[in-house]
Amino acid sequence: MEVVADVRTDHPISAETRVRMVVATVVARSVRLVCGAVFRDLESRMILQPGIHFGVATADYFADPAPTPSLTQSIAKILLDESPAHARLAHPRLAPPVSEDDDETEKYVAAQAIGNAAHKLLIGRGKELALADFENWRKKEAQQFKESANLAGLTPILSAHYDRAQQMAKTARVQLDAIGWTDAFAWGEGETVLIAKDGDTYLRTMVDWYVDPTLCYDLKTSGGSLAPHLIGRKAEADGWHIQAAMQERILDILEPESAGRHRWRCVAQENWEPWALVAVELDERWLTMGRKALAMAVGIWRQCMASGQWPAYPAFPITPEFPSYKEAAWLGRELAHENRRIAADHLMGG
Repeated sequence: MEVVADVRTDHPISAETRVRMVVATVVARSVRLVCGAVFRDLESRMILQPGIHFGVATADYFADPAPTPSLTQSIAKILLDESPAHARLAHPRLAPPVSEDDDETEKYVAAQAIGNAAHKLLIGRGKELALADFENWRKKEAQQFKESANLAGLTPILSAHYDRAQQMAKTARVQLDAIGWTDAFAWGEGETVLIAKDGDTYLRTMVDWYVDPTLCYDLKTSGGSLAPHLIGRKAEADGWHIQAAMQERILDILEPESAGRHRWRCVAQENWEPWALVAVELDERWLTMGRKALAMAVGIWRQCMASGQWPAYPAFPITPEFPSYKEAAWLGRELAHENRRIAADHLMGG
């Protein structure tokens, strides 16, 4: 089944950032480098030396093109939130081969599909999309289309979800200009790959939008609320501070003259009307916590890589800590209950 391009002439974004549809044939991609070198190993896996790399295919990045297995912010977060065993299974070069009957690629999540399309429209790079002109995936023809797209290495998306992504991209540009972030997704390079050697450890990250060594943008989309009074919790839970610290650490190595001047900005947008967007800049308090967390993750990674041991949870009984906020809430409730009892006794002449 051939997947044809859907190039809409009424698209609100420039032609350079339109969704580029591709067919099942895999074509060679060129890679332009600021520094470093590129070649492929015997398994046709791209190998990138330390440097700042433009034009790297998304699939090549996620396959880990560093000379040896590298640490990313997502793997660092798994090391900290779960265990080394979980991190190993999540790493593209350390995990055991995936069974051919694994159906993970068949799953369709609307929020992810919309986010992928919005990313593609705003940044001009990302996962290649296959536009499906169906209301849902229930019909046989729709299921066949999705299966063919997945086999071709494309990301299927329903037309209604693609339309939502178009609205997001259109309103994002207006909101960003109003905020004053006119350079975001306008001047610079999309999906810039950074690889650095930190001691004997390779660090790797992909910057959604790279303006220069002192300014990077990240795009995040969500089906939930991104209201300013809630976004702090999401930022901490999703590890935005670790991501910022990773980019800072790598750029300090690659561009030492810009050390201390890095700015990490996040454009966070809801994927439902009115397509509200919030501009986020992390201050020094956030970055300090990110650096601390990343330092611990790097230490754990180095120990596991050197020993070849990737332990899961402790092999002994533990006593979990009772949540302090729950304890405070219960003590407050207990005190209020006692005060009501005393007041009731007093009214009854007790």
